[in-house]
Amino acid sequence: MRETRSALATWHMQHSRPERLVNYFDPWQPVARQLDLLSNRFRTIRALCDGQADTAMAEDARLAALCDSLAFHLLKACVWWQVDFSPRAVTGLAATSFMAHVRRHTDRMVEDETLLDVMTWQHYMHRTDASHIMVTGTDPLCRGTTTILYGIDGRRGFRFAMQRAGQALAWNDLTHTDFISACLNARALHCLIETECTAIGEWDLAREEHGQASVYHTQHFRTPGQANPVERYAAALDQLSRCHSRFGRFEFENIVNHMAFSVVHAAHAQGASIADLLRNGAQRPINPRIAGSLKKRARAHVSTGTDPLRRTELDGLLKQVETGFALSDRS
Repeated sequence: MRETRSALATWHMQHSRPERLVNYFDPWQPVARQLDLLSNRFRTIRALCDGQADTAMAEDARLAALCDSLAFHLLKACVWWQVDFSPRAVTGLAATSFMAHVRRHTDRMVEDETLLDVMTWQHYMHRTDASHIMVTGTDPLCRGTTTILYGIDGRRGFRFAMQRAGQALAWNDLTHTDFISACLNARALHCLIETECTAIGEWDLAREEHGQASVYHTQHFRTPGQANPVERYAAALDQLSRCHSRFGRFEFENIVNHMAFSVVHAAHAQGASIADLLRNGAQRPINPRIAGSLKKRARAHVSTGTDPLRRTELDGLLKQVETGFALSDRS
């Protein structure tokens, strides 16, 4: 038993570090997948730590530190993408117990302690002052002679700035509620500065469509248990059909897949088929013939939007739910 746990601990120390799980500055990484990775690895590693709470081995100390780090990054990710977060609902811990993990991490990492303060209490910031900004990083993907910097201000808003060699840093006046909104605006302006890009319409559409997608990101952790999953799936599918930007289609493809999984999850919980839910689960008529394509989207969510460590469990759930329509895929 000790050997098994030691092997698991070693594996997680190599593969479950936050820097391997999440990329804060790349908006093309699916939000759902990164949130699921952080939340599931935190729960998994905390269970490992609890299983040997009475030991004092160096391995256990390192594993406990990793658990604390994952707690901090789960909180950071939820602020970064403006996701509603309840520690008890997501991790099973009371808020005070969860924050104890976060604080143990920030006690070890001064830079993260400062970031936590900026995102929460703001003891060190000029609170409500939009001109007082903590730099959080630079855009790793921009090219040319102009650098994009990102920050969080005294109103907890996300900001960006442009800087050219030899010139002063100039923060844009706009404040954004989440990082992706700031990033899309920054890259649009960067495109204009560097290339006088004429395809600004693509950026405008991406920003507008992300505004619609951000509503789903906010509710990420509430999605599986929400009422009317079929209605939400239909609404997301409709919004996907109206997306014209490449980024908007990317975001809504992932959202629709997530909503499809929530329908399958609801069918499993109710002991019903997917077609049964489609017939009875929405105000607007939905053809039960789409049950097969909905299940394929649910599979895509498991494949690209969840922690690979959960794949066996989630694939098993999908196999237990019948599509319930004779012409649809029943596997």
